[in-house]
Amino acid sequence: MAILTLKNRSTDREFVGMFNGEQYTIKPNETLAVVDAVAFHLKRQSILKDNPIDPRANDYQLGIVERGDVVDPIQGDAPIETLDRSDMDSFRKVEYRKSGARPAAPAPKGVVTTAVGASA
Repeated sequence: MAILTLKNRSTDREFVGMFNGEQYTIKPNETLAVVDAVAFHLKRQSILKDNPIDPRANDYQLGIVERGDVVDPIQGDAPIETLDRSDMDSFRKVEYRKSGARPAAPAPKGVVTTAVGASA
């Protein structure tokens, strides 16, 4: 277990995260020394921009100093949505078609179905 240093890149808001039931608070532009498992977990909680196509393009509020993460100060509010949709424009449009597949379970043999109120 290594001790790693987390740096809050934000200049105007503190980060509050939780690991194993314990709450961790890092004030704006300050650092916190924690064990590696806690550092990685808290960093994943601080995501600002999530790019599912290229995870290297993700942006976090916290940076791990010893790993060479980006620790430059950032300003402004957090985005309303963390998912980066810029790469999704190149996806094909989805087309829905009927498959023509039969139902999973056929109707049981020998059972006669009649309409409600019909007499035999």
